[in-house]
Amino acid sequence: MAVLALDTTTAVLTLGITDFNTLERYQTWEIGREISQYLHQHLATFLQPLSWSDLEWLVVAQGPGSFTGTRMGVVTGRLLAQHLQIPLFGISNLAALAYAYATTVSKIHVGDRIAVEIPGQRGSVYGGLFIWDAHQQTLTYPHQPIGCFPSQEWQQILVREPIQHHITPTSSSINPQQICQALIALGHQQWLAGGRSSWEAVLPYYGTQAAYAGNSQG
Repeated sequence: MAVLALDTTTAVLTLGITDFNTLERYQTWEIGREISQYLHQHLATFLQPLSWSDLEWLVVAQGPGSFTGTRMGVVTGRLLAQHLQIPLFGISNLAALAYAYATTVSKIHVGDRIAVEIPGQRGSVYGGLFIWDAHQQTLTYPHQPIGCFPSQEWQQILVREPIQHHITPTSSSINPQQICQALIALGHQQWLAGGRSSWEAVLPYYGTQAAYAGNSQG
């Protein structure tokens, strides 16, 4: 059985599939605003030679990101999971970026705090704080949740909290494939822990809520 990951939150569509054994494949497409026109076509082509019945669960990036792209990805994941009657895990882009960073940077230590931020609108910041557990290869949360903050408030959080790593999409060398790998890894952790998330529980995150903890892993 295989698992499929979808990230449609940016201008780059990224798909990933693995069976955690011999199969592991990723692909990206620069499709910009034409996500609705090409998503299903790329999905069907990318899945081959497997069939939809070969999928055991799905994972999708929930945002924050492009409004249209985020909505399309989450809606597609929900429809597939409902039709196939398999679990769907939703992961925030902030958690995926933190995980990708932690697993590709050599100078990160047990207990290090990672601050991740993505620029929002009107001076806001989508921010999240994570603690890296290198032994378990997992992220945990300090008391501050993932959320959408005014820029000044976010800067105050960064000053107040002991931060060892501060990353943004532009300041890191993380690429779309690594984000997709992180989505699968975080979804797999939930699966191994007994999580069987229903498609109904996975919603897109546009940054309008005051705070957001996501689907277990963000």
